[in-house]
Parts: sequence; structure tokens; C-alpha cells
Amino acid sequence: MRTAFPKIATILLAISSVAFMGMSVAAYFGRPNPIVEMGSEVVADYKFESANTAEGTSWTVTPNTGTDRTAKQHPTAYAALLDTYNSKTSRMEAESATMEDRTETIIAAFNTIDKQQKQDIEALNQRIVVLTQDAEAKHSAQMQKSQELQGLSVETKVLRDETTRRRQDVIRLQNELEELKTDRFRLVELRRVLTDRLLRFQLENEALENRFQQMKKLTDQ
Repeated sequence: MRTAFPKIATILLAISSVAFMGMSVAAYFGRPNPIVEMGSEVVADYKFESANTAEGTSWTVTPNTGTDRTAKQHPTAYAALLDTYNSKTSRMEAESATMEDRTETIIAAFNTIDKQQKQDIEALNQRIVVLTQDAEAKHSAQMQKSQELQGLSVETKVLRDETTRRRQDVIRLQNELEELKTDRFRLVELRRVLTDRLLRFQLENEALENRFQQMKKLTDQ
């Protein structure tokens, strides 16, 4: 029994060694490749450069967009990639917040202008009705007086000129009304475009945050 125990222990030790070696190989080849991740579309707006040092290979990351394009050095590819994800997440959050503020400002301005335009349109419509009725009344009166008082040609001409001016006012107000409707349509379209852009920023930011968390979990293991 004493002779068999060392042999059994040796066999168990060999089996354990093989098992641990298999787990190590699987963990090494199963982890994400940071070099491949550096070429992904998510970090396409960053430039990655490697340099050999006495301690090993270091990495330099330089943003290609934005106002801050300061290069940062990192001791490993994983550290460079994680910092890039974190930097882009912060930038996207700042841009998203700016876009939200701008959208809220534009929406508030749109609501104010829309309210004012509705009031203006209502006032113009009322004015058009009044001017139309007035023009029709004056035209009727002018025609009646023209028939009754053919001798008063001077007064007839004055009334005709006044009717013409009022008709021109009606046409001008109708044109202004059409311009206000066109401006309102443009504001509605601008609000839709900004809302779509804000939604895309938010979706891209969420995807980037999820990827960053996945990379962080894998590197922490």
C-alpha cells in the first residue's frame, strides 16, 4: 500500500498539471485580441502606434477628431484600448449632452415661434377677411356711385385707386401668410432631423459603453 501511494500521487499530479495547462491555453487563446480591436470601426477615429522599450512594447493613442488631440502612452495594448473606449465614451456623453441642450433650445424656440406664427396667421386671416369685405363693400359702393354719379369722375378715380391699394394689401398679406407657413414647415423638419441625430448619438454611446464593460471584465479576469 505504501509503495502504490507515491505512484497514485504521481498520476494525480500529472493529470492536474495537464488540466491546468489546458485551462491556461484556453484562457490565452480565448481572450480578445487588442490588436484586432484597434482596427474596429468603433475606434476608427483614434490612431494607435506601438514602440519597443526596455520594459517591452508600449502603445501611443492619438485622437483624430475633436479639439483635444493629445497623444497618450500606455504600457500595454489592453490599457491603450480600454483608455480609448473610456475617452470616446466621455466624448460621446459630452456631445450627447450638448446635442440634448441644443435640441431643447431649438424645440423651445420652435414652440415660441410656432405660437407666434399661429397668432400671426390668425391675425392675418382676420385682416384678410376684413380687407376683403371692405374692398368688396367699397367696390360695390364705387360701382353704385359710378352708375348714379357719372359726373363725379374725380371721386370715382379716388375710390378706384383705394380699392386697388386694398387689393394689393390682400395679395401682400396672402404672400406673407404663405412665407410663414413655409418657415413653420422648415422648423418642423429641423426638429425631426435633430431628434434623429440625438437618438443615433445615444444608441452609439450605449453600444460603446457595453463594449467597454465587456473589455473591462475580460481584462480583469
